[in-house]
Amino acid sequence: MNVMEWINQINGWVWGFEMMLVFLAVGLYLTIRSGFIQFARIGVIFRETLGAIRERTLGSGGEISPFQATMIAMGATIGIGNIVGVTAAILAGGPGAIFWMWIAALVGMATKFAEATLAVHFRRQFADGSVSGGPMYYIARGLGLPWLGGLFAVFAAVAAFGIGNVVQVSAIAGTLETQLHIAPAWTGLLAGLVVAVVLAGGVRRIAYFAQALVPLMILFYLILAVAVLALNAAGIWPALRSIFESAFSLQAGFGGAVGVATIEMIKAGVGRGIFSNEAGLGSAAIAHAQAQVDHPVRQGFWGVMEVFVDSIVINTFTALVVLSTGAWMAGGTPYEVLGQGFGGIVSAQALLAVALALFAFTTLISWAFYGEESATFLFGEGIRWPYRLAYVVMAFVGGLGSFTTLIKLSDTMNGLMAIPNLIALVLLGGVVAKLTRGFFSGEPWTPPK
Repeated sequence: MNVMEWINQINGWVWGFEMMLVFLAVGLYLTIRSGFIQFARIGVIFRETLGAIRERTLGSGGEISPFQATMIAMGATIGIGNIVGVTAAILAGGPGAIFWMWIAALVGMATKFAEATLAVHFRRQFADGSVSGGPMYYIARGLGLPWLGGLFAVFAAVAAFGIGNVVQVSAIAGTLETQLHIAPAWTGLLAGLVVAVVLAGGVRRIAYFAQALVPLMILFYLILAVAVLALNAAGIWPALRSIFESAFSLQAGFGGAVGVATIEMIKAGVGRGIFSNEAGLGSAAIAHAQAQVDHPVRQGFWGVMEVFVDSIVINTFTALVVLSTGAWMAGGTPYEVLGQGFGGIVSAQALLAVALALFAFTTLISWAFYGEESATFLFGEGIRWPYRLAYVVMAFVGGLGSFTTLIKLSDTMNGLMAIPNLIALVLLGGVVAKLTRGFFSGEPWTPPK
């Protein structure tokens, strides 16, 4: 067996149906341990997040605001998968895949709540006032298993070069070349330069970048989607009805004349939900750990909101565009289907290309931070600049080659990140429950030594 076959086998396992069930089971477990936080406290969550964006940050620790930390996290989770990936899920599993994507998101909210809460609780404070946190720290400090935290960090540091870098630059280059006739070499050059400038400023510059660009790209895409839906308003209700009818039909998918099995529909929907919002993978916790908050649960609320915006809002709008216009019925590649779905408005192809490029670019920047923090956990502060330089170089050349082996390896590493993270979430579920009870009973938070 050669290396590529070995990687493919592991990849098939970490992204297989059995692992999807594990993701859902852990999310359900954390939903119970947190007191059904995403349902019972939804009003509090909205008040503490969207209703408190402009409020002064609270507490010591962290270098950026809770909103900025969340924008870094959302910069990574909201990507081309929210547009192309959702379309691919519908083509593979039919409209019912969206229902199962929602289910994955609802339980994933509790998972992301736990990740963000634990990231703040177990983060490490340095003498210069900076902090570092994420799964590698709550595994090492919370479970007393630094080797397992190191394993997560290895997976994340390697995955960043593929799914966070080369995949994103390739997507930007391919889209801009097709729609705007911009040569990939120029795209790679621009991507490398911007990444270098942003990363040179550390987490604060990354935070300002994410705070400015992520809300803008979300608004831009939603306006584009609403414009399409306004022209196809009559198809919105049938689209919603098809999602629920198809979710419980044995012939739910498109898949030619016969359709696909229900199991394939569930795999398509749940898989897209997990890959889209990254709940359970642990990556977003690295960003949430940077927030200035007086209690970890406050940042946990932002974790819930992150999944809500990513999977319930953006993914749903994409699905409604694809379904209400009937574009999915014609088949073809996800890009072709998207082109048909958005084709009813002026300059749709160019605008969609801009949206895809923005989504991919924010992912590129956020994953640079994830990879750097992971490498720092393994090798210390001295690795930051060498890692940044290597990341910038890969961004330069990312649009010029296929890098098939690196992409497949990084995709596998991305899936493997979940194993140590999910183990920690289950074993630290009691800590999440205790912190949640303490927050709502007014107990002050004391970070562990």
